[in-house]
Amino acid sequence: AADVEIASEFRYREPVLDDRTLVVAISQSGETVDTYHALREARRRGACTLVVTNVVDSLMAREADAVVYTRAGPEIGVASTKCHLTQLVLLECFALHLARVRNVLGTPASEAAHLLALPSQLEAVLARFGEYEKVAQRFAGVRDFYYLGRRSGYPVALEGALKLKELAYLRAEGYAAGEMKHGPISLIEPGAVVVVVATRTPLWEKVMANVEEMRARGATVVAVADEGDGETCRAVDAVLEVPHVEEVCSPVVDVVPLQCFAYTLARALGNDVDRPRNLAKVVTVE
Repeated sequence: AADVEIASEFRYREPVLDDRTLVVAISQSGETVDTYHALREARRRGACTLVVTNVVDSLMAREADAVVYTRAGPEIGVASTKCHLTQLVLLECFALHLARVRNVLGTPASEAAHLLALPSQLEAVLARFGEYEKVAQRFAGVRDFYYLGRRSGYPVALEGALKLKELAYLRAEGYAAGEMKHGPISLIEPGAVVVVVATRTPLWEKVMANVEEMRARGATVVAVADEGDGETCRAVDAVLEVPHVEEVCSPVVDVVPLQCFAYTLARALGNDVDRPRNLAKVVTVE
């Protein structure tokens, strides 16, 4: 079993841990105060701890039982981008290693090959920056955005919305696409911009049904889609194309155009993309 926890809430909910529990603490700086206290609480309760961080010999790296460094190089901007990608890849490698050790993965070599192909695929994504920039510039006057995704596309939508808030200071809400009908769909009206992660993962048809719901209510839909996917392109108003990859790698590839989208809108609004207002490089208070 694997559970995702909000670090700032972890120690206040009386977590049930023992010496057979592994707690993985993720922090770009290795100094994030709420994650650090969650790590200490896990150790106090007897759990084994592993830190994923970018900063060698940081506070959390010294505190944990083990540490794995992302090796992303210096992250100058406050709103982390490359560390986000390297964290995803590192955790994919970690999951692949555990699957191999437990002998529950039939072809680990093919899964590893997908990860090894990521550098060239990301280069292809970045080569499209000009295209992403043109799409983003169309929405420079919009104040409200909604980001939707399903399965692996949901955390991508959350990261896209977060980057838009951090850099462009625009309202951006990330939702699991299937949850829209449980309330948030009431917010959709003409003028709303909905950004959808619509690459060809197993739930693509479900995602496209959500796209139809958004457009029926007057929203303008921007889709992250596989290059050459004419069916998706015809169903939306604008496309951010990416190379087709296996779903295990799609969060790494699909999130980059959303980071570029936020960067472009922030620059269009005259914001300092390296030092966004009200944010700190290292979060030192709860």
